[in-house]
Amino acid sequence: MTIPAPTPVFLLPPSVDLLDWGAGQLLERHAPQLPDLSTVTVLVPALPIVQPLRRELARRAGRGLLGPHILTLAGFANARASDGAPLGMLECRLHLAEALSRHRHFFPGQDSARMAEALFSLFEELSASNVDPGSDAAAFAARLQNAYGAKPLAWLSREAQIVQRLWQAFLEQTDRRNPASVYRQRLKDAFNTLNGKEQIYLLGFDRFSRSEAGAIAEALHPGRVELWLQGRLEGHDGEACRVLCQSLGVTPEQICAVGSPSENFPGRLLDAAFSESAPDPAGLPQSVVEACPLHLVEATGPEHEARCVDLAVRQALLDGARDIVVLTQDRRLARRLRALLERAGVPLQDHVGWALSTSRAAAALNSWLDCLDSRFHFRPLLELLKSGFVEIDPQALQHLERDLVYAKNIEGGLEILLDVAQDERLVGLLRKIQSVAALNVPSNHKPDGQGRIRTLIKALQELGLWERFRQDAAGVQLTQVLEQLHVALRRVSLPLDADGFRHLLDRTIESETFVPESRHGPVRLLPLEQSQALRCDVLILAGASRERLPGTLPADPFFNQTVRHELGLPGWTEHRAWTLARLCRVLQAAPRVWITYAAEFPDEPARPSPWLEALEMQAQAWNISLRNSELAHLADHPGTEVATSATPGWPAVPLPHPAPAAPPDLLLAELSASAHQSLLDCPYRFYAGKLLGLRSEQAPDEDPDRSDYGTRVHRILQAFTEPLAGLPAPFTERITVANRAQAQARFEELAEAVFARDLRTHTLALSWTTEFRASIPKLLDWLEQRPAPGTVQAEAKLEQILGPAHLVGRPDRLETYADGTVTVVDYKTGRVPKKADVEAGEDVQLLHYALLDERIRSAEYLPLRDGEKALMLTEPLEALRDEVRQRLESVLARLYTGAALPAQGDEN
Repeated sequence: MTIPAPTPVFLLPPSVDLLDWGAGQLLERHAPQLPDLSTVTVLVPALPIVQPLRRELARRAGRGLLGPHILTLAGFANARASDGAPLGMLECRLHLAEALSRHRHFFPGQDSARMAEALFSLFEELSASNVDPGSDAAAFAARLQNAYGAKPLAWLSREAQIVQRLWQAFLEQTDRRNPASVYRQRLKDAFNTLNGKEQIYLLGFDRFSRSEAGAIAEALHPGRVELWLQGRLEGHDGEACRVLCQSLGVTPEQICAVGSPSENFPGRLLDAAFSESAPDPAGLPQSVVEACPLHLVEATGPEHEARCVDLAVRQALLDGARDIVVLTQDRRLARRLRALLERAGVPLQDHVGWALSTSRAAAALNSWLDCLDSRFHFRPLLELLKSGFVEIDPQALQHLERDLVYAKNIEGGLEILLDVAQDERLVGLLRKIQSVAALNVPSNHKPDGQGRIRTLIKALQELGLWERFRQDAAGVQLTQVLEQLHVALRRVSLPLDADGFRHLLDRTIESETFVPESRHGPVRLLPLEQSQALRCDVLILAGASRERLPGTLPADPFFNQTVRHELGLPGWTEHRAWTLARLCRVLQAAPRVWITYAAEFPDEPARPSPWLEALEMQAQAWNISLRNSELAHLADHPGTEVATSATPGWPAVPLPHPAPAAPPDLLLAELSASAHQSLLDCPYRFYAGKLLGLRSEQAPDEDPDRSDYGTRVHRILQAFTEPLAGLPAPFTERITVANRAQAQARFEELAEAVFARDLRTHTLALSWTTEFRASIPKLLDWLEQRPAPGTVQAEAKLEQILGPAHLVGRPDRLETYADGTVTVVDYKTGRVPKKADVEAGEDVQLLHYALLDERIRSAEYLPLRDGEKALMLTEPLEALRDEVRQRLESVLARLYTGAALPAQGDEN
């Protein structure tokens, strides 16, 4: 009888604490040699496992230990390497970019840098999967044709030949020193060179590449190399584990331990929801139902979701949790959460990070490059000088921004700025920038990539940016990327013009992830890919929407999913299997689990992951609700805002709207119609805009807004009525059928003169001119039908004393008739106020004019915009004027005695 060999692979249920079990096994198996575990190596799938495993070993041992070595697979392979270093990924991509630049006909119309990245990623996957390109392009094409299930196609054969030829050339040019090929050989050598005393344990892995699986399968041996897995073989969520074991050619020994799925609610729920057979409809014991740790939270949007997660973390800390893990695939959510926790003084161990291109250092570099490209337009120049990486005196910066750019309307240009700058410190800095910029001027010959990166680094050093980058964590990584690019371009001769170099630089920085230095604390931020062997007090799965979990099919310029499977490459099916297995494992990793999701955009519905929908449906079948609305409600409650013990009104209370009193010396000498309207709309706006004189500045390169169009139209209409310097003469005749053409010609002549400067500087002015010309016929109709007044005045100043105030106004058109009555007309290039708002005293412009002259018996708005209707006040005007006068007298009396001017908090 053959005695089966003991298995070197063990499988634990997802609900078991793998680190606790693994630490116990290590100490038990190697008890005779304690505390010396230097001959033991534990290989783990991710670095975040290392410290928790060391702490668990120390806790269970109760004393200090010598070892074991805890490494990742890559760290294990590299630690035992005796060969030279592999080529860097950047250098490999440059080799491909150089090849594509010589053979642009391979992928016409495609960006070479992007195609090089895609090809490199494909070649690395093929190398990791032990796929050999071979030397026969036809055989490779036939293999692809079989995968596509199609007849021979010209484009298919061509694509196969290009990929095969490029891959073969790439391996030859790199001497098979690309990272994946080197790692594959190093890992195999590392397992083959184990000495007799060494023992290897692989803990927590849930996937291997084909080359990793091959090296591990050969090395597996009880007592020498063992694999400790976590998961299950049954159900849809067991697919990943089944595939992993098949790749190794093993049948794992399943360990039954305390905490199996039958003893906890998440395990029972997951088994039922993802079972390959019909779920058991039987109810659950009450004790299991009461222990439900899953809480599903729907947020109203990304910002609300970040606040929900922030609040869940702070609640857990207040409840005494010492290990809180936030899992998310959403980098934007992770970054927002980091900011919220920092505001609350909660340190975060961040293993997710964010794109290096979004860092302050990368933004400063980008501003410098934009300065060169735009010849120092004021926007990138100010962004550079305000970045914090350029040493500049605050007064010099203020002189540049306030006195030159905005006050003198200078859009940029170092020569122009130097001509008008008066601050010596600013002049010195601008001259230094000018001399550094001269380094970037190309010589007669076309510079290559090496020359351009060398010039860039020298410029950054001359400006002092390089030194300041070295004092910033993200800046240090940025300088390392630039140095790596310099080395790579020195080895790979790649002709690049300015645009090509900028694009290569941008793509290189965008491909880098910046992970800040982790701060010790009870909160960890992890991606789902690093969640193996996870156990904690509270787990928060954030961003669990349909778009993030499992995500969407990745765009791949080469080969569909069927072909990837034929070539042995992992595809979408494998990705879904890994993701589902990890989800089921992490939902059992803590006694309390929060799951949050939200729509990414305001107009979209919030949709949870379909896997979470399956869990919720199964729970509902058992009359259990996973929904939790309390957290979402509390996240919007002012009582949960972060405050300190020094904050008045602790705990936090909503900040009141400001309500200052107007100092006597700020009170207006004159109260215009716009100031009157502002006082009614929002007293605080009146205080800020009219009393303090605050206003938003218009940048030199900004197009004028709608109010600027109205100003110019009013000037045209004023010049049509009375003489204005520098403009054609007014049209003094009454409009009739006989002279209508001449009147229209005068309007067009005035419009050309008024819009002339705008047409030279702003493209928007062309549409303004077209719009005004379209309104001329309607305006002439109105003038032709108008009763003949005795006199017409444009922009006539009216005045009236009302209590302590001096009321003033300048109606657009003031018509005085033979009987002594007066009509005021206000032209509207925008929307005409509603009649109900005027009669309710909410819109006060016409009524303010009526206060200025008792002879005014009629007031109207004349629209110059299509779709708007005219508004005329006649009969109710006198009564409305009296009511407005009484209200204004009361308001002014209070204003002059120090009444508060509160902010209404209403945008309307």
